Amino acid sequence: MVRRKVSVVGGGDLSVAFAERLGREDYADVVVDDVSEISGSDVVVLAETNGEVLAQIRDRAPNAVVVVAGGSVQAACETTLFPRARIIGVEADAAKVAELVDAVVLGRERVLTLTVRCEGERGLDGEFAAVPVRVGAGGVKEILEQD
Repeated sequence: MVRRKVSVVGGGDLSVAFAERLGREDYADVVVDDVSEISGSDVVVLAETNGEVLAQIRDRAPNAVVVVAGGSVQAACETTLFPRARIIGVEADAAKVAELVDAVVLGRERVLTLTVRCEGERGLDGEFAAVPVRVGAGGVKEILEQD
C-alpha cells in the first residue's frame, strides 16, 4: 500500500484533536500546524481558514484535497482555485474528519453529507450546501440528487 501524507493546519485545540485522531492511521506523515511542511500532502485538513494558510496550500500542495473542518469552504475555493471536487467541508468532529480522510486517502468510497459547491445539482447553482455526496480517492466523485 502507498503511504499518504496528511497535513493538519489552523492552530489550536481543534488541530491537535484532528492530528491525534489521524495519527492513529498508517499515513506517511501527519504534519500539524507547520505550513512550510505541507508540500506533497495528499490531504490538508483545515481547522480554521485564513488567506495566508490558503495561499500556502495553493502554492505548496497544489494536488491536495482540502478538508475544511473549521472555517469557510467558500473562502477555500476562492483562494486556492482548486476544482470543487477537492474542496470539501465537514463537521468539526475528529471522527467525521477521520472518516472523510480515510475515504479520500484509502480510496474507500463512502456516501457522506458534506459541504460542497453545487453547480446545478439539487437546484443550486454556485452555492455551497451540505448535501449527500459520494466521496473517495481524489475527493468528491458525485453529488447525489436524492437522499
